[in-house]
Amino acid sequence: MGYSMPFSIKGRFGNPTGVGIRAGRRRSQERQVIMASLASEIFGTQMVEFFGRFGRFGGTLKQLAALAGDDDLMKKWVESLPGLIAAREKNPYEMTVEDQLTALRRANDEEKWGLTEADFERLTSTAPAWPQGKSAYRSFRIRFGEGDDGVAKTFEAHNARIQHVFGEGRYWRWELLLSGKVEYRGKPVERLRLLNGNHTHHAIVEWIVADLDTNRKRESITAVRDSKSLADELLVIAWLFPDMIRAIDYDKLPGLFAAGYEVNVPVDGGEAWQHVVFVNFLRDNRQVHVFAHDRSYDNSNYSVPRLRESPALGA
Repeated sequence: MGYSMPFSIKGRFGNPTGVGIRAGRRRSQERQVIMASLASEIFGTQMVEFFGRFGRFGGTLKQLAALAGDDDLMKKWVESLPGLIAAREKNPYEMTVEDQLTALRRANDEEKWGLTEADFERLTSTAPAWPQGKSAYRSFRIRFGEGDDGVAKTFEAHNARIQHVFGEGRYWRWELLLSGKVEYRGKPVERLRLLNGNHTHHAIVEWIVADLDTNRKRESITAVRDSKSLADELLVIAWLFPDMIRAIDYDKLPGLFAAGYEVNVPVDGGEAWQHVVFVNFLRDNRQVHVFAHDRSYDNSNYSVPRLRESPALGA
């Protein structure tokens, strides 16, 4: 198949005539240098794709000719591209610091968490800027208690908050996803722990920055999880950004693994600590689910989010 340019290169950049012939020649030479530079970096298939997309989304030959024949129009169009590209990369669920602290105050009041005014003042003064990237989020790490008991208390507190935010009948949790020590065959069995170790769990409220679209292509969760994988931080994100959770489509927005948690499900009869907590959303019944899956799971419809490097957080 042959392709023809919708305007004449020769006609566009030919020798000008009349007043300003020298300036015209100089501009022509500058344009030719720029075109040569672009031509050295652009493949023919990219040009075909560009014009194909231009036409596919309503562009016309008349519009293309107008761009090609008017420097001012072309300049304005090119100058608009950085803003359009930046808007495309902007997170649609971005929240202001004030709105996030308001949501935290509401949770604190309704759940009786006991955060103090000093906690809110500290958060106000230490808030990092909203991170760049469509899948980047500024959120909180909110932990209650210490060690083993603290891990269980934090997990239950945030599950309760998710249930309250999504409402009656809109929250479901796997009945085998338990925390703390639960009796099994006459013996207490630990059911939930942090990948980083329960000894790292301390009562705290602080800012975090996380990327939720990481590690979608993987061999397994085990292959990509590490000390920066989210645990209870993901549960906070679930209740702090409910509209994002409701928009999960397993394409642009994936289901989310909290790979910083390890789950023990002895009734499965397999090896201990094989499961990982995840959060997803079912559109047919409009329910948020807090579930667990085997750590070998490799489905790219789910991500394994992690904390971002952030100087503001000392990471």
